[in-house]
Amino acid sequence: MQLSDAFLDDLVRRITDERSDVFGAFYTPYLRDGAQRVAGLAASLRSPDAVDDVADLAGVAESALRSLMGLCVETGVRTLIASFRAQDTGYEAFHARLAQAPGRQAVLDRFPELDRLLRLATARTARTVSDVLHAAVADRAELDALLGGPGRIVSVTPGLGDAHRGGRTVCLVVRDDGSRTVYKPQQDNCQQLLTALRTLLDTDGSFFGPLHPRTLVRPAHVWQEFVVHADLDGTAEHSARYFRRFGRSAALLSMLGATDLHHENIIATPDGPVVIDTETLVSLPNSAVEQGASIPAAAALNLDIERSVLNTLLFPARYAGAKLDVDISGIGCVRPGASESLQSYLVVDAGTDDIRFDRSQVVVEHGGNMATVAGEPLDPRRWTDELVAGFREARTLLAAHRDAVEAAVRDSAGWAVRQVVRPTYVYARFLEASTHPVHLGSRQDRAELLGKLPRHYRGTAAESADAVHREEVAALLDLDVPFFTVDCDSGLLRGDFDEEIRSAARLTPRESALAAVGSFFARPADRDPLYLRYALAGSADDVWERREPAPGSAPAASPVHLADPAGWHALLRDLVVGEADAPTWLTPRLRGDGLRLGGVDATLYDGGGLLLHLAQEAARTGTAPVGVDPERVCASAARSRPAVLDGTPLSMSPFTGALSDLVTDWEIRRLAAPDARFRAGEEHVRFRPAQGGFDVDGLSAADFDHLNGYGGYLVHLAAHTEHGATEVTGAGAERLLRRLVTVDGDPAEHPEAGELGLAHGRFGRINALSAMVAAGLDEGSGARAHLERFAEAYGRHRWQDAALRDRGTGAGNSGWCKGYAGIAYAHAALLTALGEPAGRIADAVAPEIDRVLEPAGGAQDTAIAPDLSLCHGLAGRIAVLCHLADLLARPDLRDGAAALHTAFVDRYGKGGWSCGIGTEPLLPSYFLGLSGWFAAQAMLDHPGTGLPRCLGGR
Repeated sequence: MQLSDAFLDDLVRRITDERSDVFGAFYTPYLRDGAQRVAGLAASLRSPDAVDDVADLAGVAESALRSLMGLCVETGVRTLIASFRAQDTGYEAFHARLAQAPGRQAVLDRFPELDRLLRLATARTARTVSDVLHAAVADRAELDALLGGPGRIVSVTPGLGDAHRGGRTVCLVVRDDGSRTVYKPQQDNCQQLLTALRTLLDTDGSFFGPLHPRTLVRPAHVWQEFVVHADLDGTAEHSARYFRRFGRSAALLSMLGATDLHHENIIATPDGPVVIDTETLVSLPNSAVEQGASIPAAAALNLDIERSVLNTLLFPARYAGAKLDVDISGIGCVRPGASESLQSYLVVDAGTDDIRFDRSQVVVEHGGNMATVAGEPLDPRRWTDELVAGFREARTLLAAHRDAVEAAVRDSAGWAVRQVVRPTYVYARFLEASTHPVHLGSRQDRAELLGKLPRHYRGTAAESADAVHREEVAALLDLDVPFFTVDCDSGLLRGDFDEEIRSAARLTPRESALAAVGSFFARPADRDPLYLRYALAGSADDVWERREPAPGSAPAASPVHLADPAGWHALLRDLVVGEADAPTWLTPRLRGDGLRLGGVDATLYDGGGLLLHLAQEAARTGTAPVGVDPERVCASAARSRPAVLDGTPLSMSPFTGALSDLVTDWEIRRLAAPDARFRAGEEHVRFRPAQGGFDVDGLSAADFDHLNGYGGYLVHLAAHTEHGATEVTGAGAERLLRRLVTVDGDPAEHPEAGELGLAHGRFGRINALSAMVAAGLDEGSGARAHLERFAEAYGRHRWQDAALRDRGTGAGNSGWCKGYAGIAYAHAALLTALGEPAGRIADAVAPEIDRVLEPAGGAQDTAIAPDLSLCHGLAGRIAVLCHLADLLARPDLRDGAAALHTAFVDRYGKGGWSCGIGTEPLLPSYFLGLSGWFAAQAMLDHPGTGLPRCLGGR
């Protein structure tokens, strides 16, 4: 079939008209060139009739040109917008000028690199179509068998993935019978290795599900059935099966050392997840580790993560401080959120005189990788137990067939893997930046920008860095994403040039796969399931959101029993990595409103409280619960030495800020040395205000937040000054107290809308004043008089805020953070600071204590709420009751705490409890998770065990 010039001209006109809102006519010559190239393919095939038998060339031309048009617009739109805005005519007039050769050439004379890139895109699109049609002719019989019968190709759409190696891209191919297939220009694909293992382990597909598409493998390309995303049926059984199979597949892929299985490489189907790209089925180690060499805690953790299920990217891998702060995991982004660090651009008011491009935050939307019911994505966090169960089942199956698996890897041949030497989003950012008009003046301009790529690589030897860099720049100059492969028995990476690029670990992919199998089974069996749980816990941007349980599902039996701290400590022991003098482990840490993965930290609110709990257990029993010294973990976990306080309220908090590292350090050291001194002085802590000088008079009531601000800082001074802590702001404690007295307002009144709770409200500020008065550090600040007036007024009015009035149906209003447990604690501290006797304090605090003792925590529901946390749940109530029992000589309060504990353990001991945030019940956090629970339980079981001093302990 010959395509006439008239047909091609009409086709080009239609396509450019469709994009007239982004200067579509500018690209007319490039599309005409592309159309002529595609039309000429008829003569290049093996026989005159071959193209008619295999393809409808008119349909192929239309689909290919639409793809080309999209690439042209993406490459040139910002340059054309900038050119338009630099002149005085309206959009329509400027577009008409661009449609003519002189107007078009005027732009290209200023931006010759744009012309080169558009010509390159045109030639490559036509060549890609040629490759597809030649392959279709050569593979016709086998392709018909793969797709279930004969058919003619009516559409070829390049650009389904990144361009590699001369513009070669994945293409969607559609035939006239409606069947679709995917063409991949790959060499030595490792699909056959996965197929061999799947056949060995699960012949009928009932265990893993589909796992991968049906595929026709050729030496230089692959035909793959098009996998259609489809809904699950909505039953709990079907959803459970899907996520169980996902967990099983994750175990198999992790065992091989797979990586880069992100959201674009997984398709969710009713039969299970399908991996549509296996080019990274095996990965080389990121770096070589010398035998016997000592490595820092962070490096040890990174090495372990590389060997873990998290390296697959099937699960959210959101790390504290990482540039990639959005969820790109294979299992799916549960709440699409905008990146705080990654930006792109957006064309605004297209087709109008106001057309422009604005910066926009990168957002990862729901895609075909997510399991859905009636079009709505399922939240994988609600199916964590099924994912973990599936992972464990697969590990058992793989262990039973380990010898056969290793034999299959050893005996396989003719495969290669892609080595991803840096996160591919970095390439995307540089490519996008390089097509900004400021860099399109010449090829050299773009080369200078692209040359700024950092020379740090994963999996390559240091001496090969320059060679890798040259490959990267050359590829990106031609709009390719750099692509490196390694033959299964080679230690050299192949790029587009003939330069020698050595792998970092001097291992071949086959050796790497066998090493990955060995590592998979050498790891503690509970480590990857916990990593999986922690990863899912961090998938949402806002872990404070309301959560609902999965419909119709009963809580699974937990690997931890709430009455058995030793069982939980054993789980933590399986996480420990690193040398004895620098141990650490992976944990989810609260950062802003989200949980992020990282090594255990020293913040009292989170990991530091966990370390203190472990240190208290070690001091009491004489045995380290997780097999390592908590003091050494704390030293490895500290963010910096010295701790730098930037003057923001959060940095000054002894619970959540940089100061907290020093608090945890002292609390742990004093267990072995009661006369331990707080680390002070410039070598340990420095005050460096972020905005220049420190303005005490600029502090607001909110800045004196107890948990996250200067209220906590004053509590720190009261608790630790006698042990060596110093006032670091230079303003002096008296001046800070005077400011607090001022901003706290009239002590005889409380505003209707004002928050009262301890953590963030009025009683937090009152607690700071009380602590300083009790420590004798109030000097002439007026703090005592303020407290006296407040105590009298509160005793008469018993103010309530919204949190105290709302009995709700959840944890009630009796918690430590905003509820009556925190108020009881602070009220008692207030009266103690004023010198009231224990009996009168007990009478005054009785109304709050009664609310704390209510079985349901003041909620309308009579059942005890499932939140176990120190901050919001039962652990906080137990801790406060034990504290008040000792303070007020009221042993009956311990009895009340014990009754609450018994009721909670009877109901939730084996599972079904929740932590203070998110959905993960095994959260290790001190204020929000299990370490706070077991710390409160230790206070109940062992009266000598107390809270940290800045929380009221002795």
